[in-house]
Amino acid sequence: MKNDSKTSTGQATNNLLRPNNLSRVELITATLRDEILRGQYRTGERLPSERDLAAKFETNRGAIREALKKLEQLGIASINPGGVRVVPIEEASLSILGPLIDLDDKPDAILIGHMLDVVGTLISMLARTAIDRASDQEIEEMLTIVQRMIGIETTTLTNQQNWQALGSYFAQINNNLVLRLILNGLKAQFLQRHAKTDAPDIKLDQQKNLAILKKLESSLQQRDSVAAATVIIDHFLMVKKAVQSALEVENVNHN
Repeated sequence: MKNDSKTSTGQATNNLLRPNNLSRVELITATLRDEILRGQYRTGERLPSERDLAAKFETNRGAIREALKKLEQLGIASINPGGVRVVPIEEASLSILGPLIDLDDKPDAILIGHMLDVVGTLISMLARTAIDRASDQEIEEMLTIVQRMIGIETTTLTNQQNWQALGSYFAQINNNLVLRLILNGLKAQFLQRHAKTDAPDIKLDQQKNLAILKKLESSLQQRDSVAAATVIIDHFLMVKKAVQSALEVENVNHN
């Protein structure tokens, strides 16, 4: 950790507290979290003592203790009798994904790509089993969502919102609470951030997008779950390429 940050952290805490609407504990947690994610503390390394952190943030040890518990809940720190140690990021919870995306001025294209791969795979898997077991009425509901998507020229954000709605419906038919919770978590991490005003301008190939939706509509009408699953993977691959291309342009312009 850089020494020059120690003297100003307490003042920064006081200055940032009110405008960001963060409590003191939340701001301390966010600061330590980002320091860990940026590698200022290495895996297995022990964090400063409660006393030292209290001095650094100009607060009491109770607030520090609460912040450390929150870091442990995120899965990036472990509280032990000998102190608090940094845990490998691979062992963290899904809640850390959002802060990882926000860590730099521009999201990491590889990280976003990995997330879209996971979302596409999950929705594809859910679609395959949902279509096989769906009633005629449920198939009609799926078709309604897809036909709504066909009928309007969508932005990337509204497109993904509709796909998330379709994915949630697939999960509902499967009656799998765990997968629904995972989808909700990924949706919150990506869609809320993509809705920000400074999000990169992502443009989908409208013709290719329409062709994919038409194939999905046909697959549903024929109850072809394998074809539908394949089309869904194709869609998320298209989105992944569009997002990564937009982020690359943003990075070039930023530099």
